[in-house]
Amino acid sequence: MSVSVGSLVRSGFRAVFASRRWSSASSSYVPSSCAPRLRSGLPSLRLMSLACLLGLSTLSAPALADKVPEYRPVSGVVGNLTAVGSDTLSVLVTRWAAQLRRYHPGVRVQLQAAGSSTAPPALIAGTTRIGLMSRPMSDQERQDFTREFGYPPLGVPVALDAMGIIVHRSNPLEEISIAQLDAIFSATHNCGGQAANRWGQLGLSDEWNDRQITRFGRSATSGTYGAFRRIALCDGDFRLDVSEQPGSASIIGAVGSSPNGIGYASFSTSSPLVKQLSVSREAGGHAVFPSRASIRDGRYPLTRALYIYVNRVPDEPLPALEQAFLSLIMSRQGQQAILRGGYVPLPEKQLLHWRQQLGLEDVDAL
Repeated sequence: MSVSVGSLVRSGFRAVFASRRWSSASSSYVPSSCAPRLRSGLPSLRLMSLACLLGLSTLSAPALADKVPEYRPVSGVVGNLTAVGSDTLSVLVTRWAAQLRRYHPGVRVQLQAAGSSTAPPALIAGTTRIGLMSRPMSDQERQDFTREFGYPPLGVPVALDAMGIIVHRSNPLEEISIAQLDAIFSATHNCGGQAANRWGQLGLSDEWNDRQITRFGRSATSGTYGAFRRIALCDGDFRLDVSEQPGSASIIGAVGSSPNGIGYASFSTSSPLVKQLSVSREAGGHAVFPSRASIRDGRYPLTRALYIYVNRVPDEPLPALEQAFLSLIMSRQGQQAILRGGYVPLPEKQLLHWRQQLGLEDVDAL
């Protein structure tokens, strides 16, 4: 998908609505004043106030640490910037690009969000200097880049996310283990155990005992596919009957219309048609629900970092446009955009470390 960021900004209401979580759990992004309307079923847009719909004035989010600096624009930042890769990051890139243009009107950002696996080839071919990935580069991808340029790519974590496990809202299951996810989605079962094809094999009884499990996932080009494969399948292979979907919203829609469905999607996106499960690292272990707190401290097992990869020559600064873009992301304004997008900002220590690694303190002082 190739689209102008400006066109995405113009459809901002739709993007904000789609990215807002409609969960009643404690980690919900839904204001408490809206909760009674949501518990009764699908939210009625005519009954919900604009503040409830967008979560703008009543959204409670953790404040950023005082040490996170403001973005201070420098002169001479103009030109076209292309970002290629993860569709999970596309919401954030859209927000960052809109912020960047407010400070630098001569900048245009073009977004091509066809999946994380498209980022390394684009960096190698020189068609982009900004690679978006919702997983780390593989060893082979790094080797291919290094073979071309003589130095490795620089991968910068910019935000935290998690893969939520979703089932239909009528499903009585409340928690699941990594081993059970492996049993459901894997053909190789590297995590141990055997295949699970019925909901009864996950402990459900009565009418659910003999119901067949319907599986939904992402395509192999997706970084979410790779991250889930690495963590939940212990680097195993997916079953062939996992129905591949183009994005988290599609998975949520598919599971929401399939009472027997289960899938994995970005924590930042949900719907009243589905519910997210708590996840445990081991069978019988303590299950953790995905929340900003459990993602930030790593307690939730399916936590991941989101990365921007750049082609940076060692010991040389990035070009002014890329430097300004990363400086904005690593600023207070950029991290606030992460909060508003439903993701989790970097811990302060990690953020300040990468500002130093990128030489952003010197840039901001100009």
